Amino acid sequence: MKSTAILAIAASTVATVASAELLKYGAPIATTTWTAGQDATISWTNTCAGLPNTTFPVMLQVQRADGVQTPVTGVPSLGDLDCSKAGSLTVKVPTTVPTGSLYSILVSNTPDLSYSALFTIKNDAMPAPSSNVTTTGAPTATSGLPTASVNGTATATKPSVTAPTTTTTTKPNNAGALKTGSAAALAVAGAVAALIF
Repeated sequence: MKSTAILAIAASTVATVASAELLKYGAPIATTTWTAGQDATISWTNTCAGLPNTTFPVMLQVQRADGVQTPVTGVPSLGDLDCSKAGSLTVKVPTTVPTGSLYSILVSNTPDLSYSALFTIKNDAMPAPSSNVTTTGAPTATSGLPTASVNGTATATKPSVTAPTTTTTTKPNNAGALKTGSAAALAVAGAVAALIF
């Protein structure tokens, strides 16, 4: 009896996670590079014909250092995607985003969210921030000892230390993409584990 309940819950979990993803993307994929100002293709391989609404805005997202994907500031919808059948959509890549490899697209039919894989946008006018720490100059010090001048008077200088100049810039990490339904799957897995033990 207990094993039948576990199997039923597991099957329900698989169905829930599978239905939580609205679209399956053909493009962009992880190896995709879009170029700012150029046309780019978004494609999907399944349909959402059973839904009352099949047209959704396509939003450009960027993954933060903590792994959360958020809308790119100042970038409106890239276009509207009609998923009544499998297909593709051509969009213009914004020129206002910096080069980076943590971009994705999002199509949302709340509560169903469909994120593409993380991909790269190349923008020669806005290079990517660097995570390198650059140090210029070596530390120097003056002793504060008296020094003689040409006219025979002595002067003293204050001891001082000049620290190197450090510039720190940030670059987003390469953490994985947000996966649809993972929270629900984790909750159900916890419930299944509770039933077993």
